[in-house]
Amino acid sequence: MAMRVHELHPSLIHAPLALLPAATLVDLAAASRLDRRADRAGQVLWWAAVGSGLFAGLAGMAASQEVDPRSDRARDMMFLHGIGNVGVVVAALGLATWRARNRASITSAMAGLVASGAAAYTAYLGGELVYAHGVGVEALGGAPARAPALFSGPGVARLGRDAVRGLVWLLSRGARAVTGREKVDRSALGPIAEAGTGAPLALH
Repeated sequence: MAMRVHELHPSLIHAPLALLPAATLVDLAAASRLDRRADRAGQVLWWAAVGSGLFAGLAGMAASQEVDPRSDRARDMMFLHGIGNVGVVVAALGLATWRARNRASITSAMAGLVASGAAAYTAYLGGELVYAHGVGVEALGGAPARAPALFSGPGVARLGRDAVRGLVWLLSRGARAVTGREKVDRSALGPIAEAGTGAPLALH
């Protein structure tokens, strides 16, 4: 069976999820041992994490336009998954830029640990979207069932178009959440949702 546009994202996301903690551990080793080879390896790993995160993120933007969440909670969870990953990639880019000019330190390693934890959490939300809400599952029908093969002319064009549309959706949804025009369902946060309240999450 040919790969579809929405199936590219889950096939790519493992790379940044592995490279972020790898860069963190190498930075920790370089900082504690003052090892120049490990320091250089850490720099390379940070840029690899950023590159793979950008690629996976663009594929995720495209996937968001191919699937049809069946509830407001799932739609909000998809938004939090996406905007959280944007934050992780921006943070990793900042760390990679800083590391390009500086030696590894305990601080850079701890920042990497926080980024890795955030990436693990957004990955959890992504898993919930598929396994708990059935988002993108072909049996549910919708756009994924009708999508062209990814590695075809129409598939490549659709990937590019949907990546742009997905980015526009994510940023506009974020703007509406920050300004209070469209609140985020607190339960979309998953396990860290505030206990005992169903009140929407205010981001402003």
